[in-house]
Amino acid sequence: MKYYRISYTHADRSPRFPGNPANAIKPVLSFAAGDGCSAWEVTLFTHNGSHIDLPHHYHAQGRRLVDYDAGEFVFERPVLVRVSGGPGEAITAASLAPFEAAIRASDLLLLSTGFWAHRGSPLYADNPFLTLDAARFLKGMPGLRALGIDFLSITNPGRKQLGDEVHRLLLRESEEEKAILIIEDLDLSSDGLVAQFRRVFAVPLFVEGVDGMPCTVFGEYAP
Repeated sequence: MKYYRISYTHADRSPRFPGNPANAIKPVLSFAAGDGCSAWEVTLFTHNGSHIDLPHHYHAQGRRLVDYDAGEFVFERPVLVRVSGGPGEAITAASLAPFEAAIRASDLLLLSTGFWAHRGSPLYADNPFLTLDAARFLKGMPGLRALGIDFLSITNPGRKQLGDEVHRLLLRESEEEKAILIIEDLDLSSDGLVAQFRRVFAVPLFVEGVDGMPCTVFGEYAP
């Protein structure tokens, strides 16, 4: 098997939703300063760059990262779906309906819009967004455990109230209802290769108390 990473490298310049603090990465010990080793201080905001949202992000009693088993971040039935997603464009239930059978059979939906091409430009903050009817459609998929997207957030910054509702719905869970985890800001530029993935691993750094975390996401495929 071969492996291909679809999360971005985290940096102090990682794209961030308006209002989020920036990441900070700085040397503490360095060879240039005459130290005998190298060491770095890394400050990451939990929702900058490629990251995963968990139920506690929007639900006070929702699960936090440490409440998950590592195996819950391994996806055995990923599917990639290509939909239209221009600046400020809504992704609706009608956008997803043609792919219902494939989504229903999956545990991870990777939504490819091509909006990754705007990463690094101001336009990236006018991203496509999910509507409530799209969220309801996905919640109706009994095996679906996570959604991954190739844009900044399922919330468009100009539609924050709607985005809050969509996040709240997807991340809601109970004994009768599974949460759909949200993996934002993925690199799906090689979507032809991504479509061949047999398994996907979304690996966060386990930190006590947090509601989400930057993660390394990679897929397994046959050579």
